Amino acid sequence: MKLFLLVFLALSAMPLFAQDFIPEIKGDSIIYDLTVSEIEVNITGKARSAMTFNGQIPGPTLRFKEGKHAVIRVKNDLKMETSVHWHGLLLPNYMDGVPYLTTPPILPGKTQQYDFPLIQSGTYWYHSHTGFQEQRGVYGSIIVDPAEPTLEYEHDIVLLLSDWTDDNPARIMKNLKRHNEWYGVEIGNAPSLVDAIQSNTVGSQLKLWKMKMPGMHISDIPYDAFLVNGQEEINYEQFVAGDKVRIRVINAGASSYFWLQLANKRLNVVSVDGIDIEAFHTDKVLIGLAQTYDFIVEIEDGKSLEFKATAQDITGSASAFLGSGEKVFAPQIPKPDYQALGKEMAEMHADDSHDMSLTPEESGVLSANPDFDPHAHHTMDNEMMNHEMKNDSEDHSGHQMEAMTMDHSEHQMHSKDPSDQMIMWDVGYDNSKIRAKESTVIHAADYIRSLVFNLTGNMWRYTWSINDTPLSGSESILIKKGELVRVTLNNTTMMHHPMHLHGHYFRVLNGQGERSPLLHTVDIPPMSRITIEFEANEEKDWLFHCHLLYHMMSGMTRVFSYENSVRDERLAPFPVATMYKHDKHWFNWSDLSLQSNYGRFNNTFSNINSEVNSSVKYGINSEFEAMVDYNYFVGDYFRVFGGIEIEGETESNLELEETSAFLGVKYLLWYVLDVNFRIDQKLQPQFGFDSHIPITQRLMLNSHGEFKLASDESLINFGEEFDTESEYEVGLEYLLNEWFSITATHHNHFGTGAGLKVKF
Repeated sequence: MKLFLLVFLALSAMPLFAQDFIPEIKGDSIIYDLTVSEIEVNITGKARSAMTFNGQIPGPTLRFKEGKHAVIRVKNDLKMETSVHWHGLLLPNYMDGVPYLTTPPILPGKTQQYDFPLIQSGTYWYHSHTGFQEQRGVYGSIIVDPAEPTLEYEHDIVLLLSDWTDDNPARIMKNLKRHNEWYGVEIGNAPSLVDAIQSNTVGSQLKLWKMKMPGMHISDIPYDAFLVNGQEEINYEQFVAGDKVRIRVINAGASSYFWLQLANKRLNVVSVDGIDIEAFHTDKVLIGLAQTYDFIVEIEDGKSLEFKATAQDITGSASAFLGSGEKVFAPQIPKPDYQALGKEMAEMHADDSHDMSLTPEESGVLSANPDFDPHAHHTMDNEMMNHEMKNDSEDHSGHQMEAMTMDHSEHQMHSKDPSDQMIMWDVGYDNSKIRAKESTVIHAADYIRSLVFNLTGNMWRYTWSINDTPLSGSESILIKKGELVRVTLNNTTMMHHPMHLHGHYFRVLNGQGERSPLLHTVDIPPMSRITIEFEANEEKDWLFHCHLLYHMMSGMTRVFSYENSVRDERLAPFPVATMYKHDKHWFNWSDLSLQSNYGRFNNTFSNINSEVNSSVKYGINSEFEAMVDYNYFVGDYFRVFGGIEIEGETESNLELEETSAFLGVKYLLWYVLDVNFRIDQKLQPQFGFDSHIPITQRLMLNSHGEFKLASDESLINFGEEFDTESEYEVGLEYLLNEWFSITATHHNHFGTGAGLKVKF
């Protein structure tokens, strides 16, 4: 038996997987050794540092057999700690690989062994769950072959998709936090009044700004390359006509969804998230982050068919060519029309009373379940949906996101029934096509615990949360073994959120009744509501989070905790509080303007709750201003602040004309207008504003104003006369690239000038 298994693994892996390697076999144990290390790679023509498993991107494919035992020894050759999560595999809690929550981090120079029984088959993957390491290359694929064959095919390949950036991911997060307009310019989704005028959508753009939305976004990060098995293009010429090939597609991207297409053919979907489904055909599939889709493709004579993965924002693609002969290419997907998408979003919110949010519930509405009806909540309300299913052959391009008709007065947005399905946005594909092969109804539960999670976000500060609360401000969600846990995931944002539950599969209530599919990751499209449910059949703590890496690291995460569980004593040196602090990381950014009329330096330290700003201006007229303030965010847009401001001149020697301390409040009124009110130590009130209006995607109109009631004495003395003082500035900024801008300003204290601005 041992010899047979070794030969089976070798023959199935060697022909097609350059990244595979042969495991050690001991009895029923299949043993792999992985080493996490930092190496230099050159993917785009620039040498960059990357993190890898066994010196390669992606890491080697680990192939197992259902019913056997996995043993994986992971050595950390990095100068920092690391971790490995075995995504989609059901395993003991201590093996799950979330550092500080379920598993100790792997410290530098140490080796950690993971061992667990293989109780399932299918396509899965593994990746680091530490910081931004996943973005830097620490991921690989897993295949668990079934104990008995379930599908017919001759060949079996893995296509692991990923997004690559030459930039440091931590720096990317900093730029997202500081709202770096250049990212939008590179992607093509930066707001622009000129674009709005040309497309007759000015009113829509103003509505979006009023709702504190910059515009319609599909993605946030401009990637330098999109890869399949570590390459932009890969060829499988060994296939011949008539061969049936099982293609296992894994989306290991950090923040990219992909459209999947096959030249000349419709896709035959046979498995999703490792579980075989009732097969269906479709023109293309949108694969969410961390999901796996399996297809069976028949090779054509004399043709090399392109299997193409196109980034959802249509900024790039990666391709695998199947077969030998003339290359046949998949269709091009049109670029998204962001002005049209923004108009649809604005029209959806035309009624000011419209609010996507449901009443949040994280403790759970608990109900007895003596007469559990498997059909009661597992069918989609066709009247509420009020639309017909799209025909399989219809072409839904990436930019066709048509708002669905809905009578809000008749079908209330705030339905208290968490199983109500409400898909408000047609994203060009249909989750409801996924149908289990057999009934997935959970009969065993004695109680149903109903939870409501509003998926919330703030693009202005780039914070992401559940029920407006990031992980650091939340508590564990207590559940009890034996319950059926039903969660309504209500996406109030205009971005996709791939929600992943560790250690469990959940039913997605997608209109398939008893045959609702089982998934470990579900995509929640923009402005959509999807309900999932799972049997609480585990113990201890399990992570639930958005698998878009930058959303997870910004706070869109929760922990499900089984009541009366005892934390593993091996975790004692690794406090779970460390994990809860990830979204509280401090970021620092600065800019320096050198103009013919003055020089200015601005610096910001910011985290999820606080912000410290400092600025210095020095003019050619020898006047200077300096200010430091501390801001505490009471809500997403409202903050209280206090600080010190100094004004003076240095024509002959340093002379401080005025020093004031102040307290006040700030509020983002519109996305492009931030207002503040403050009172100084003399109780003199001051109103101020900052505005940043994009004329084009590269040209910004900036303005700043301060208006103060001034007096030599405190305004408490109402007999004292007072005057008004004002300071204002208006200017233009043209983005040359990510770091440099050309600026021109007029300041009522420093005059008119032009120059250069650098960001760092």
